[in-house]
Amino acid sequence: MTSTSPFLSCLRFARRLAAPVLAASLVACGSSSNPTTTGTAMVDANNYTATSQLNIPVIPTASGMDVTLDWSTIQKDLLCHPATGIQSVTLAAFRNKTQAALEADLAVGVFNANEVYKYFVQDFVTMPYPTTTMLSSLGPSPKLSPMTDYVESSSTLYLLLFSNTTKLGQGAESMAILQPMASNSATTVSAPDGCGPLNFSATLGTPMNIPKAGPSYPVDWGKLTKDGFGQPIQFGNIDGIEVGYYQSMSASDLQTHFLDVEVNADKLYQATFSAGTTSFDLTGAKLTDGTVFSGFGDAGTYAMALRCSTCSVPAPLAFTILNPQ
Repeated sequence: MTSTSPFLSCLRFARRLAAPVLAASLVACGSSSNPTTTGTAMVDANNYTATSQLNIPVIPTASGMDVTLDWSTIQKDLLCHPATGIQSVTLAAFRNKTQAALEADLAVGVFNANEVYKYFVQDFVTMPYPTTTMLSSLGPSPKLSPMTDYVESSSTLYLLLFSNTTKLGQGAESMAILQPMASNSATTVSAPDGCGPLNFSATLGTPMNIPKAGPSYPVDWGKLTKDGFGQPIQFGNIDGIEVGYYQSMSASDLQTHFLDVEVNADKLYQATFSAGTTSFDLTGAKLTDGTVFSGFGDAGTYAMALRCSTCSVPAPLAFTILNPQ
């Protein structure tokens, strides 16, 4: 299914352990604020738009049996970047959900909490992290019982996530849909490599004009009405900003290689702030060595991204090419 947003945008899972079985609720990301313009204003025309297609691999297994989960073969994440290590494994069971509908919803970050009726997870906090576990090890309490929690059903979809963080709903490096079948005897699942299920493309908007002369470079995104995924902007999600400098890459190059805008930057200035902030002075952004942003003195391309640290997809909520004048 094709949609106008990368999958899993701003998904959050919450654990509820008081019920007889581990339940899951999915909560909205952030909240809107009443913005005021304090500097160079970013508007919707400056923002990028994204399209994505998600095709989650299906892995049949035995029904009602304990299954070994093996992720030792994961080499790349969903963005086709080198995998960084799995720190949690999650199984979420959806009721009355087709695969096509799940993929479409994941692509735009839309979930119905009523469809997620069981949720199991195992975190790994001590290195070296393991590369295998059992379904029955997922919990935390009560733990998953294969005889009752993992059985063939025409109305249940089992989503398996391998993540590089213990923060629920974030950092998925690989995923699969498990399909328990009474006619199948397989009791081992080899996790698919993350690179492949997600097809993503971006179209950049009109560059944002910004004064070239300093000494300050205030920017304001309070006039945005939607994010790059086509969803209503949630200012409460935005808690970071990046300014990338690309010496030899044009705007069209960045559009073609959009998922690599961070790793391709010759210089990447970053800053974090309180969620809900709608303006920022770029001189507060720094390189990893502490060097502060001091202006647009170098020839090349500059770009600005607004980030959400609690969202599960690394694609920015807003992104624009800067046009110093």
